[in-house]
Amino acid sequence: MDLYSRIVEGIYACAGKVTSNNAWQVFSEIREAESRSLAEIESLQWTRVKAHLSFSYEHVEMFHSRWKAMGLHPEDVRSRDDLAKIPVVSKQDLLDQPMEKKLAYGMQSRGLVPVHTSGTTGQPLQVFMDGEGYNQQYANLLYGYYLTGWRLGKKMVTVRNYSHGDYENKYSPSGLAHEPFPMLRKLVYRLFHRKRFLPPLQNGMQPDEKMLEDAVREIQQTAPYFLEGNGYFWYLLSRYIKENGITIPSVGAAEIDEVPLAASQKKVIEEAFNCKTYDVYGSHELGVVAHECSAGMGNHILSLSYNVEILEEHSDNEAAPGSIGRVVVTDLTNQVTPLIRYDTGDLAMRISKPCSCGRPFPLMSHIEGRMINSVMIKGIRYTERFFQNILYGFEDVIGFQINREDEGSDNIKVSLLTRHEGLEEKVSEALKSAVGCPVNVETVKNIDLEKSGKARWVKL
Repeated sequence: MDLYSRIVEGIYACAGKVTSNNAWQVFSEIREAESRSLAEIESLQWTRVKAHLSFSYEHVEMFHSRWKAMGLHPEDVRSRDDLAKIPVVSKQDLLDQPMEKKLAYGMQSRGLVPVHTSGTTGQPLQVFMDGEGYNQQYANLLYGYYLTGWRLGKKMVTVRNYSHGDYENKYSPSGLAHEPFPMLRKLVYRLFHRKRFLPPLQNGMQPDEKMLEDAVREIQQTAPYFLEGNGYFWYLLSRYIKENGITIPSVGAAEIDEVPLAASQKKVIEEAFNCKTYDVYGSHELGVVAHECSAGMGNHILSLSYNVEILEEHSDNEAAPGSIGRVVVTDLTNQVTPLIRYDTGDLAMRISKPCSCGRPFPLMSHIEGRMINSVMIKGIRYTERFFQNILYGFEDVIGFQINREDEGSDNIKVSLLTRHEGLEEKVSEALKSAVGCPVNVETVKNIDLEKSGKARWVKL
């Protein structure tokens, strides 16, 4: 570790002793927990889950009234199996509740920090957080970063969707762009993360060549160890780098988030930057929930902060390991607007096999996509990643979007963005063979991004 990183880590450690910003201490506790057994981690997590259920029942009207009407008390939840007695809460359930019923008693919005979902698939959800919860989430972020080999003080380059709060509405007038503690974030980004931001994709899935050229120049000048952010942007930039024979020698790791990517897309990124890619799972309202390590067997669930369940699509039963299910999260970091058994709308799989790295935190798969960004054909659900794995197997495909051919029909149509025409028949046959229904493929010049700035591969 270089001298600057040592100095920054020292500053963080001192800040936790003389201020309320104790993220480094929480981060250190997570790293120390790596030496515990899985049974010890699960026991500690369950203690925190029980305490959080009791707190939410006693202090949050939404949970108190719902559970009481069911004749349910937190003391009735004696084991993990009993957790199924607690009803799953959807995003819509939370949107339907007035804020005063979601806030813990005695908490006022003044002095608290609002956090918004991106609003990609509907109305944004707002939750509030206090400094303690934010420090816990920041510690989880740091832990994920450190799994990649990055350290405080090392340079990084970031790109987000255009409505992300880190851009402060520079690229989006939608009003979605809000991030907590903006002044503190700027200071941390500049001095301790040494972070530089690249402009986002703005004009659809078709990349602008000058934007890619400028991004390469910025990365070459910055010489970062770490790349993070929108996976689709990094994929497009990586294609540009490979096709133009450009060398980027300094990058040690790339963290991919915001959208799912196919394995072939990640391979392109790894080849262009000569580094490993790391998957991360989280959201605005939850923070970093799970992060991949160098073993690449799945994403480690940060169990000291979150309880993650993978439930069957049509029931609240636990999905079998290896089966795609709904990601349901109980957030143990937020006691201002608690999220208990919160259905994230995301799809993933539970991995029962322990990671070869030896860390005791359980594994989940990379996200398959969102439920709303999937399609049911003849009783089988097909996710964004499913279609990505097929279509990005064609080298010339830049982007695509899946739609229904007709409302109520199983038949699908594909808007295909490609460098060379003539792939329509091959793509149609590949998809027809995979899903068993007619597929109409049409080549287009561009595909719009969502209002959040994210690419969407399945839109029904």
